[in-house]
Amino acid sequence: KPVTVKIDKEGVYGVKCAPHYGMGMVALIVAGKPVNLEQAKAVKQPGKAKGVFDELLMKAAAGN
Repeated sequence: KPVTVKIDKEGVYGVKCAPHYGMGMVALIVAGKPVNLEQAKAVKQPGKAKGVFDELLMKAAAGN
């Protein structure tokens, strides 16, 4: 089912699939500059989601 989200502040936003979150089914939206990167890195993540978010946040910090 399509979802539309309006983002009006720069930063990174984590997205998780509720039933598959612990298995690492997550995404990261980067809107403009990742100005809240340190706060996003501080969020505790379970299981494989932590590894996936770590990789995505590293790419956002590098501008990829």
